[in-house]
Amino acid sequence: MRYHPHQMRATYWPLTVIILLALAGCSGLKSENEKLKEEIVDVSAENEKLRKELNTLKADNSKMHMRVAQLHMEIAALYQEIQNMQKDLDTLKTQLKGGDKRNKKT
Repeated sequence: MRYHPHQMRATYWPLTVIILLALAGCSGLKSENEKLKEEIVDVSAENEKLRKELNTLKADNSKMHMRVAQLHMEIAALYQEIQNMQKDLDTLKTQLKGGDKRNKKT
C-alpha cells in the first residue's frame, strides 16, 4: 500500500497546524513573560523607593518624639516656675496687706 503525496499532505496538515499553533502560543507566552518581568522590575524599583521614604519618615518620627519629650520637659519647668511665681505673688500680697494694716494703726 502506497500513499500518494496528496494523502500524505492531508495526514501531516493537522499536525502542522498544531505545531504552528503551539509555536504561536509559546511566542505569546514569551512576550507575556517579558511584560511580567518588566512589571516586576518596576514594582521592585517602586518598592525600594517606598522603603527609603518609609525609613526617612521613621527617622523624622523619632526626631519628633524626642522634640515632643523635650518640649514636655520645658513645659513642666515653666509650669513649676509659674507656681513659684504665684507663691511669691501670694507672699507679696500678704506682706502688703500686713504693711497696710500697720500703716493704718499708726
